[in-house]
Amino acid sequence: MESKITEKIQQLLSMAEHPNSNENEAAVALEKAQELLLRHNLTRADVMTGGPEATPAGIGKLDRTETEGYVWKRRLVSVLAKANLCTVIGTPSQKTWHLFGAYDNVRAVLEMYNWITLQLVFMANREYRAYKNDEGTERGQTWKAGFYQGAIIAIRDRLAKPLEDFTQGAGHALVLRNSTDLKAAVARVYPHLRKSYGGGNRSYDGSSAGRNAGRGMSLSPQRKIGATLSLGSGR
Repeated sequence: MESKITEKIQQLLSMAEHPNSNENEAAVALEKAQELLLRHNLTRADVMTGGPEATPAGIGKLDRTETEGYVWKRRLVSVLAKANLCTVIGTPSQKTWHLFGAYDNVRAVLEMYNWITLQLVFMANREYRAYKNDEGTERGQTWKAGFYQGAIIAIRDRLAKPLEDFTQGAGHALVLRNSTDLKAAVARVYPHLRKSYGGGNRSYDGSSAGRNAGRGMSLSPQRKIGATLSLGSGR
């Protein structure tokens, strides 16, 4: 059974990286290969037999559709992706984000993302109730949008220093190579990508509460990027 799974993943990766595959075929193949790798706890090194030169990128793609809170969740996952040597592309019309990265890094992003989103939703509801009990006048939607924005900024700032130290130290070559691989993988799947810019009103009170929450919350259990960078638990 294991050999069949390995063979299937090899075929999918070959299709995704074949120059004759069109954009849609490559995207579907990458997505399915990454899904199988995650499901069976495998890495590309486990399934490819040609050595490092046979799989220079090692980048997979994972999609997630958000039925609620797409805007702030898309921002959050982008912050976490950058800190874990990944990148995110959004499709706002479908409320879907697409996470590109190496196997271990994608898993680190998802672990942190699932951990943090549950906490932030709970905190936002709790803090907004306290705000209203203290005679706050802003609507819940506006206040919570500010809360999430403030929390994500605080999380971004907390993660910036360990990534900077890693990039400027032992991980310099790894970060540069990984950045090149990510750009190539994204360009293959989304060759006509355009940037979009968010906007909208944000609550100052909500943002202040969110920053306080983001500064003090636990970000994840102990995680490592590559073999060197440790993000820690955020405590």
